[in-house]
Amino acid sequence: MRVITKPIIEPSLVYSKCLNSIANRAKRDNFRSVKEYVKIKSEDYNAKATIGDLYTISIHSGVNAILTTDDMKKVLYGQQMLGKPKGRKIYDNIMSLAPLDRCPFCGIGTVSTLDHYLPKVKFPTFSVLPYNLVPSCKDCNTGKSTSYATTKEGQTLHPYYDDFTDEQWLFAKVLKTSPVSIKFFINTPNNWDDISKSRVDVHFIDYDLGKRFSIESINELAKLNSSFRLFPLKKRLIKKQLNKQALTMKKIHLNSWESALYQALSESDWYCNGGFNE
Repeated sequence: MRVITKPIIEPSLVYSKCLNSIANRAKRDNFRSVKEYVKIKSEDYNAKATIGDLYTISIHSGVNAILTTDDMKKVLYGQQMLGKPKGRKIYDNIMSLAPLDRCPFCGIGTVSTLDHYLPKVKFPTFSVLPYNLVPSCKDCNTGKSTSYATTKEGQTLHPYYDDFTDEQWLFAKVLKTSPVSIKFFINTPNNWDDISKSRVDVHFIDYDLGKRFSIESINELAKLNSSFRLFPLKKRLIKKQLNKQALTMKKIHLNSWESALYQALSESDWYCNGGFNE
């Protein structure tokens, strides 16, 4: 749900720093022998990601019939990138790309790990490719698991390559429940192509954002409801206050759950006329 800056570190440099820390000479030589192959595949990843075609990359085991999947995901990534100082520094630098430590996939969780956009168990060649490593919260990382798209329209949004921040597509609806509750939903602009519409929908569903945003809104609603009860205002002033907050949130992140929440509340005559007392 957020766009973040793509890592500027050269993929070949990351690969070299990780393999150079391998103690076993024979194993290190094996990794070095496929370095050029990994470089070519990394360039292909970047080219395909730029045009939204990562789904065309086929799953594979190992690298060029020399390295196994475990070599890539356990030795190179697990032991060298996570376990050795040079690799860990790169890992931490990529983690720091997320502004305010907020997960770019959901916009609500705190970054605590790096997610392999294409899962390393099925795409081991990209185990330490910085473009494939995205700062993520635990919920988004574990919720996605090892799933991957096989169609263009089935791809979730990639924070390094996909920018859907210029137009509003996340909205919310006030439910006349007791206490009041919020339902979040996607309504993409009519001028969008079908692929873009589908990808935003898929992202929203795959990361279970409707439910997660509704949970986030509960605490915000509780504070608002208490405030309006303690300090009563006329309907007109409540609407004005909520609309002002909606505009502020939109200025920060147009498609955040806060923006959608305050917009929905400001447009609800029922809520502004005392629905918060229900």
